[in-house]
Amino acid sequence: MDTIHKSRLYMSKVMVAISHINFDEIDKCIKILREARQTGNNVFIVGNGGSAATASHFANDLMKMANIRALSIPDMTPTTLAYGNDNGWKYQFVDPISKLYNPRDVLVAISCSGNSENVVACAEFVPKPIILFTGNDPKCRLAAFNPVASIYVDSDDITIQESVHSTVCHTIARILGDEV
Repeated sequence: MDTIHKSRLYMSKVMVAISHINFDEIDKCIKILREARQTGNNVFIVGNGGSAATASHFANDLMKMANIRALSIPDMTPTTLAYGNDNGWKYQFVDPISKLYNPRDVLVAISCSGNSENVVACAEFVPKPIILFTGNDPKCRLAAFNPVASIYVDSDDITIQESVHSTVCHTIARILGDEV
């Protein structure tokens, strides 16, 4: 199979996964993030690996484009590494959040498996609202926290999940950015 065919095949799978996104859930995300902007609340975003990169990019776009107080906790490298080393890797994100969190702040949890221990620990700490970006398992551990909005990607392929998460984040940031 040549690279052009492989490229088309991959992108068609991404487009199919995007077509299965629940757009009502995107609308819920937008409403929650809009309210955070209006009330001056913080948006904390967490994720590991590729999801950490998505967290970083989403925080940047929310802050720069949409004037939302957004912080990617994985970007706090020295802090998260110190907490992980001293208190255990499960707590590397929740420990910094516990120092910064105010009532009505928002948590965006990004985990393709929906079971990442350090992301789950954040959901255990933050009462609500929680926005969840995950793969295709609506019974994942993060779903048990009854997020106020959930973006599930209908694919077993983590690269497709990450591509769709990025597209949804760009969609949200663009819509909220057009309002300012």
